[in-house]
Amino acid sequence: MNKIFFLIVFMACVCLYAEAQLTFTSSWGGKRGGVAPMSCKNEEAVATIFKLIQNEAERFIICQQKP
Repeated sequence: MNKIFFLIVFMACVCLYAEAQLTFTSSWGGKRGGVAPMSCKNEEAVATIFKLIQNEAERFIICQQKP
């Protein structure tokens, strides 16, 4: 009995999560059905991501060197 109850609750949560994902997209449906404009250049985004990865790699190396 408890397994069925938890399964139903879990499925309800999954359905609500999926619905929230569908309705949250800003470029879907409504009067704003066009493509959403990018707020920054691709080069800037790639540079930012590269810098973040580089910083995390440096932190990882420092942690690996500690005894």
